[in-house]
Amino acid sequence: MTTPASLTPPVSILTMLEVDYEGYFMCRLATDPDPTNEDRGMSGYTMALSNEDTLDQVIRLQVTPAFLAKNARPPLLDMDAPIGVNVTDVRFEGQPFAPGRVALVGAKVYLDGNDPPMKGPIFDSRNNITGSDDTMSFVVAPYNLRIQNDATGVRLTASDYLDPNDPSIQLWQILDPSAYQRRLTVCFDTNDNEVAQATGVFDQYGYFRDRRRYLEKLIADTLAERSSAPPSEWPALDAAIQGYRTRIYQLEFWGDRVISKLQSKCAWNWDINGPQQVVGDLGGTVATSVPWTTKFWFGGWDGDLLIGYMRGSLTMPFTPR
Repeated sequence: MTTPASLTPPVSILTMLEVDYEGYFMCRLATDPDPTNEDRGMSGYTMALSNEDTLDQVIRLQVTPAFLAKNARPPLLDMDAPIGVNVTDVRFEGQPFAPGRVALVGAKVYLDGNDPPMKGPIFDSRNNITGSDDTMSFVVAPYNLRIQNDATGVRLTASDYLDPNDPSIQLWQILDPSAYQRRLTVCFDTNDNEVAQATGVFDQYGYFRDRRRYLEKLIADTLAERSSAPPSEWPALDAAIQGYRTRIYQLEFWGDRVISKLQSKCAWNWDINGPQQVVGDLGGTVATSVPWTTKFWFGGWDGDLLIGYMRGSLTMPFTPR
């Protein structure tokens, strides 16, 4: 007996399509002991420089050229670290799946929505009011995943609610932490080999020693430029020099707190409880009445450049044509 194409097969015989993605993200966030809503950075190891946007906590998996031009600190634009999380592979039952690859490889991955009063999704902790800064146990809130390939017209969306009975509720309004435990970090490591492989950084101390030497050279070069520049250009050059000196000071003062984050990994894994939708052709039928599974990690945090690495997968019940 065959199962009609219009019906979802029993869970016990569901086959799975996996969409893998990874890439660098930006997050301009305040760090302890600054309060979460500190927008310049006063007492933590992160800060907004004078010519940059404020710290807004937002997790940006994609950035506009204008945002990057204003907030990409040297040497980011010269590094092999393009900002953008994108689909890298599509597999059916663990094997490469050609129709899915055609439809989605290269697609951009987004986290939509915002966690008021913030302007986008954040690592929600609010100075240990929820989760734990000490163990990097955070909720990514809200969780509205969108995977979109403009070239092929394929789009996947999935939302997960902290409380399915009240999708609008915010994390800090939930008094019982067990209610959102499934959304908290499932593991945290500070010396993770997968992160080192993904970022290509195996010597954390050497990485930041090179950064200090680079910043010192920028200071020397800018001072030399100032010596022959007209007075009208001095304020901008002085601000640049002060920015480089401030970055060196932060690296020296905070030391291991910054260095240890470079091979850190915070991982999440749960079944999505909200609406799921597929637009376009993936080479088969995705079951949207059965929960999809999201699994991802954020890590490789560079507290000077305010960038990190993300890798994850979205697993969906799937019947190929």
